[in-house]
Amino acid sequence: SGAFLAHRPMYLMPFTWVHEQNDSPYSPRTGSFTYDNELDNQEAKYQISFKIPLLTGVLDGRTTLWFAYTQLSLWQVYNTDSSAPFRETNYQPELFVRYRSDWDLGPGAIDYLSISFNHESNGRSEPESRSWNRILGSATYTYGRWLFMVNPWYRIPENEEEDDNPDIENYLGYANYWAIYKWNQNYTLSLKMLNNLKADDNKTSVQLGFSFPVGDNLKGYVQYYNGYGESLIDYNERINRIGIGLMLNDWL
Repeated sequence: SGAFLAHRPMYLMPFTWVHEQNDSPYSPRTGSFTYDNELDNQEAKYQISFKIPLLTGVLDGRTTLWFAYTQLSLWQVYNTDSSAPFRETNYQPELFVRYRSDWDLGPGAIDYLSISFNHESNGRSEPESRSWNRILGSATYTYGRWLFMVNPWYRIPENEEEDDNPDIENYLGYANYWAIYKWNQNYTLSLKMLNNLKADDNKTSVQLGFSFPVGDNLKGYVQYYNGYGESLIDYNERINRIGIGLMLNDWL
């Protein structure tokens, strides 16, 4: 209890390239705005994520109450003409209960079930403000070298006069879907998918990741993202990005 542990993958990609930056982010309620300076297509991207157990040993030692925090940042580090600003940072604190199920199912097992209260925002004022609150579930299934995870959510409704992104589920849907494959001790492949589950105006987003050894103690990381919701400010804009850097902690 009280120890800081890894939550989601942590990585640092000093270099990423975007096919076309979203120069004028738009919200149905607050309208659009334009950045003060021209954006570079090259920027750094990193994610830090940790969790702290608050209450352990409940229900035969299988249930734990956690606090977790994840931060994703996009940094215009090469845009020296504009003083290299942070273009977007998303803050995601959450409180969740996790149950270690260990239920055998087919050739594998359902290892964990969890439910959380999740807040995510970019901490900015209007018209740049974006945020939402969710009840977020999670179930993990392992089979051999595979890990599958589904994270369904229910968005907590907000007052229409205060909602910065009322149509976010039209782009991101109602769940994340993960498939992770540990090729061997050193190589890991990951796939994240989102879909809005609409027959008309269907929107699918994909994130591919590949980690590999760099020297004796470090892992390299390549990530490709194509779709919506990479960051809150771009939730309704399709982003096509590839980046390379270091993986600080892997899935498996």
